[in-house]
Amino acid sequence: MKKTFQKTLIAAAAGVALMSAVGTASANSLLFPYFTTATGAQSVLSLYSGEDNTTLAGQAGAVHYVYNYGSSCTHYDAYGKLTANDILTHSIAATSAGGFGKAVSSDTSVPVYFPLSGQTGFLVVTERQGTGTTTLQGSMAIVDPSSGLVVSYAGITNALATDAAANAANEGKYDTVITDNTFALASLPSSLVTTSWYAVVAGDMYTAINTGADWTGAITLTNQGNIYNNDEVAYSGTKTKKTTCAGSIVASDLMTDAQVAAVGSTGSLIKASNTAASSAAASGLVMMKMQAVQAAVGAPFAGKQFLHREVAGY
Repeated sequence: MKKTFQKTLIAAAAGVALMSAVGTASANSLLFPYFTTATGAQSVLSLYSGEDNTTLAGQAGAVHYVYNYGSSCTHYDAYGKLTANDILTHSIAATSAGGFGKAVSSDTSVPVYFPLSGQTGFLVVTERQGTGTTTLQGSMAIVDPSSGLVVSYAGITNALATDAAANAANEGKYDTVITDNTFALASLPSSLVTTSWYAVVAGDMYTAINTGADWTGAITLTNQGNIYNNDEVAYSGTKTKKTTCAGSIVASDLMTDAQVAAVGSTGSLIKASNTAASSAAASGLVMMKMQAVQAAVGAPFAGKQFLHREVAGY
């Protein structure tokens, strides 16, 4: 990648993050359900807190970053520092993994970079210090030229206090906040758009986070015995897909071979449901829908990728 293009990419990602950071989400634990450190891509995190988070007994700082990455959803965490009324914007990837570091190099706050390139996953950031009303806010911006993805989204709040030591057990606790278990998973014909979902299992992640363990919350989706083509025709057959921690889902994961053959040229609708969590700590799913537009579609959509959070229910 040419240096001039790399600089443009960095500026675009940092600019989107800076513009969207303040006022997007407010809580002590923020869930960012997708990041990537793919070669040539930049995932940029922007955080703001109204409280000083620079000292905490026994840790290097008071902003706890917990990365979950790769096919095994491996745990990686460390503590950073965030001063009061400061905006900290930085690449997710360390410079050794293709990142650019802090958007403002003179910023004295300390981020926690992810050290590996070529990975995808999700991130939980928690404010662990302070006694006043918490004001942790944040957003993620992603630019990936190879997939055509340019997106910015707000972190998902758990709306629970974790700043004081007495409330630390609320870190990563999403079991009362994210309880989405039904989704209308719609996809266009694969000749036009390649559709997938990055699914993150939410729930009470506190124990896993604070013991350094991999999050093993799991949920199994079922197609409820039918899938539909684009003209409401139903094709019967039951298929399930289990997701542990996080992972990619495509429509065919919830179809039998016969159902795939029946709707492959038209696109499909799957009324996916989880009737009971596959593990006690799991409470629901965050589904990030990804749609990559094929060249056959033509300008201006061809080569672009769109990402949004899937709305629950049907």
